[in-house]
Amino acid sequence: ACRPNADAYIMANDKQVFAAHAAMTGAGWRCHNLLVWNKGSPTRNRWYMKENEYTLYLWKGRARTIRNPGSKQTFMTPRPSPAEKIHSTQKPLALLDHYIQNSSEPGDFVLDPFAGSAATLVAALRAGRRAVGIEIDTEIYSRSVERLTRECEKCNAKEAS
Repeated sequence: ACRPNADAYIMANDKQVFAAHAAMTGAGWRCHNLLVWNKGSPTRNRWYMKENEYTLYLWKGRARTIRNPGSKQTFMTPRPSPAEKIHSTQKPLALLDHYIQNSSEPGDFVLDPFAGSAATLVAALRAGRRAVGIEIDTEIYSRSVERLTRECEKCNAKEAS
């Protein structure tokens, strides 16, 4: 599904990041960096409260420099508010926009094979990228389609004015 010289961002918690790394490098991807999303407010846990989630930043083919090489490994932004939440592990638009803007150009194609709340698709549309998402849960899929419909209506209203 990826073109030659593609980047991939694979999000995982502290328990899954090592298995995800092994799977992706086993499939021919190479690791640029381990990125951190600091959510600001931790998730309660009996063995340290967890305020971070992790993103494997990978590439296949020829490595490219990100668009903003001054970006840091850690990105701080709060989780989506309860009113915005569609999915239990929903990521904030600001985080996804940051990754999309750094690794793609306007008009490029963004694929999210685990689309969940469609946050990646919304961020891609706002950044002028084409996007496709895949979601297996029919209830989450329906709510995501509603979200994307609202987003497209906003885009159409802006173009009309």
